Amino acid sequence: MIPVEILKNNIVCYHGPMNIDLISFTGNYIKQHIETTAVNLGRIYKVFIELTQNVSYYSAQQHDTKRSFGSGIGWFSIEEEKEVFRISTGNYILKDHGPILQKNSREINALNEEELRELKRKTRSQANLRDIGAHIGLIQTGLISGNELFMTIEPIDDTYSFFTVTARINKL
Repeated sequence: MIPVEILKNNIVCYHGPMNIDLISFTGNYIKQHIETTAVNLGRIYKVFIELTQNVSYYSAQQHDTKRSFGSGIGWFSIEEEKEVFRISTGNYILKDHGPILQKNSREINALNEEELRELKRKTRSQANLRDIGAHIGLIQTGLISGNELFMTIEPIDDTYSFFTVTARINKL
């Protein structure tokens, strides 16, 4: 569920299945309708793509059961405030993935830009893309945004938790 506080400064918001068509359409909308500097717009667009692809591929709820991944159900929001843009996503995850995401979050937020680049190289070389895709996407989001990522994991039941991540883009 999209938190109510996100809706007050919202530029665009969606809840439902996310596939490449929706992500592409919304990415084009972002490029055409958000008024900011070219640098900010590029960062917003790139972070949006990274975070929504993570929902599409890794959400525990998939809309199209014929595909193994790529139609994940979740939500995204882009907000504008006086000094920052916020790009947020939320989706169900398997409960046992929560501790891994928390560990990854702490690690990403503790590193500087060069250390994040090294972590990205190291992570990419250690496993296949399906195993590390969400982690690489979060590392890349940290690099692009230049800010800490805010992540929450809320238990739902014995099987699932709800994962929310927010990246901030400082206005230039």
